[in-house]
Amino acid sequence: MDETTTAGPAPATTVGPAPVGPAPAGTAPVGPAPAGTAVAAESGGWLELLADDCSPGDIQRLRAALLAGADDATRRRVESEAQLAETIRARLADRGRDARELRVRDDLVRRLASLRDSAGLLQEVVAQSRFLLGVDVAYIMLPTADGGRLRIDIVDGSLGDTLQGVVLRDGEGLGGEVMRSGRPLWSESYLDDGRLRRVRSVDSIAVSEHLGGILGVPLRFGRSTLGVLLAADRRPRRFSDHEVELLAGLAAHAAVALRNAQLFEENQRAVADLRQSNEALKRTDELRRRAGELREQLTAEVLRGGGIPEVGRAVARAVGLPVQVLGADGARLDAGPGTDDIDVVAVTGSAPERWLSGQEPASRTAIGRDHLAVVPIRMRDGCAGCLVAVSDVRIGDETVRLLEIGAMTAALVVATERSVAEAELRTRGAFVTALLAGDGDDAELRRRAVAADIDIDAIGVVVVLDNAGQDERAVAAAATRIAAELHGWVAQHADRFVVLARQHDVASVRARIAALGDGDLPAAGGIAPAAGGVAAVRTAHEAARQTAAVLLALKLPGAVATAAEVGPYRSLFSHAGRDDIAAFVEAALGPVLAYDRARGRDLATTLEAFLGQSQHHARTCEQLCIHPNTLYQRLERIGELLGTGWREPGRTLQLQLALHLRGLAQTLAPDVGRRGNTP
Repeated sequence: MDETTTAGPAPATTVGPAPVGPAPAGTAPVGPAPAGTAVAAESGGWLELLADDCSPGDIQRLRAALLAGADDATRRRVESEAQLAETIRARLADRGRDARELRVRDDLVRRLASLRDSAGLLQEVVAQSRFLLGVDVAYIMLPTADGGRLRIDIVDGSLGDTLQGVVLRDGEGLGGEVMRSGRPLWSESYLDDGRLRRVRSVDSIAVSEHLGGILGVPLRFGRSTLGVLLAADRRPRRFSDHEVELLAGLAAHAAVALRNAQLFEENQRAVADLRQSNEALKRTDELRRRAGELREQLTAEVLRGGGIPEVGRAVARAVGLPVQVLGADGARLDAGPGTDDIDVVAVTGSAPERWLSGQEPASRTAIGRDHLAVVPIRMRDGCAGCLVAVSDVRIGDETVRLLEIGAMTAALVVATERSVAEAELRTRGAFVTALLAGDGDDAELRRRAVAADIDIDAIGVVVVLDNAGQDERAVAAAATRIAAELHGWVAQHADRFVVLARQHDVASVRARIAALGDGDLPAAGGIAPAAGGVAAVRTAHEAARQTAAVLLALKLPGAVATAAEVGPYRSLFSHAGRDDIAAFVEAALGPVLAYDRARGRDLATTLEAFLGQSQHHARTCEQLCIHPNTLYQRLERIGELLGTGWREPGRTLQLQLALHLRGLAQTLAPDVGRRGNTP
């Protein structure tokens, strides 16, 4: 460096004392002396020169002017005065620099105290760090949420965005070491410093940013280190103690301001949480008010004798949304206004039974653009249905709570209706039992019919639902729906449900029952016509019962048929019919059956499987799980017993019919007299 650069005044962004002492030997002032220097030389004083804020060159020029032609004593005095003037000038320069730095720091402290946003505060800190230290780049590293790493969050002076988001662990790089130790640290040339634990990815970023000298100081608040403030040049640089202290002082102010900003933000969040809590309390109070009003309305409806439709309409008014009530089978239980346009299957993509069966959570759920709330009607013995509400906006917890209140009232209504229905069912069941068992004369039975609210002369069709005692609740529900559809009465008799209908068209009744069950009832249904009166109802009931029993025997548990449709099989229920069938079976299969009885074999089953598989050997072996040789031996024995020609079409048809009737007779034989019946 030349003399002007070494001894000239420090720039605004350069920190550090200027060199002190006489000019090097052999140097001479450059250019003509300014007028002020001449005046000072003539007066022989240095104060005028220092008062004019002179430069080191001005002092050297005055010194040269005073030494020209001076004797030894004068030269010693001038040299001493010149050195003293240099010292005073340097100290004045230091004071000026300190004053400038103090003004900048005071201004920064005032601005930091006014900032409440952490990001804005940190951005101001890095900008002032660049200004005060005269560096190319300044940045701040803050701990990540997990507390185990540091991330560069705020950068000023970067060539690009490569520094933003860089992550270091404690002890890695210069910033990680400062964070670990809690003490300032600087490196004259970061990429060549072997003291630091290097990270390859960070080194590549330092190369792209051309980073040289780096100074890092901790952001300390009390005993806590909140982060690291770093200042870097794009050339090697040694940082003086004054620069370290300057950046550390700035970091101390920044740490206090940062902590204050964090506390302010925490306070703001606390205020927001408190405001939300107050709003939640207001909503809770409003919900309690609305819930109380809804309970009063529902109580009034129930006391007036209202049912499920009235409950649905009251809940719809309370929530301000269309509401519908579905049964456990997904069918509508209400007919409230404004609910016909809700297609739950179209909205959800599945039937409500998914919620009722537990396949979906029975709570609020959003589907597509619509929001659907499904709240179950819970009973002690299971789910009796659900309340459904649909909205174009998200359904809130308050609405769900009101729906739950409605569901509890609906459960009470359903329980009451069940109790009434069960009482009526018991009363009618006692009457039907007496009617069908022949207890009492006609006059007594008619009086009991009037007490059970049954018009015995109006009965035109008798329906019997039989599922062999399985799933009684489902069969009872189906019988109730059939009775309501046919405007008749329902009762339970001998583990079966009997519907006494006012209709007289058997074909129409059959079609309507099939439609109600969607082609599959929970029980076999037998239908028989009745002409009205005690005897006719008994006869029709027996025919319908036998029809249902035949359907079960034919393995058609969900089918419905009239007595005429199973006429040929009904002969199995009479003694004469069973005797005729037994004779037919004996004539066709007698030798085989006798062989089985005598030897404990089951050739009849083998014969039935062989004919059922169209005399296909491999399929028969697979069905019976036997070896082909075993099948051939059994078929040879059957041929010996039945004689030649037993495989001819006419003979096989006779054998299959005999086997089929034999199986039905064995199935239906226990039904004669079963569950209290008589042939």
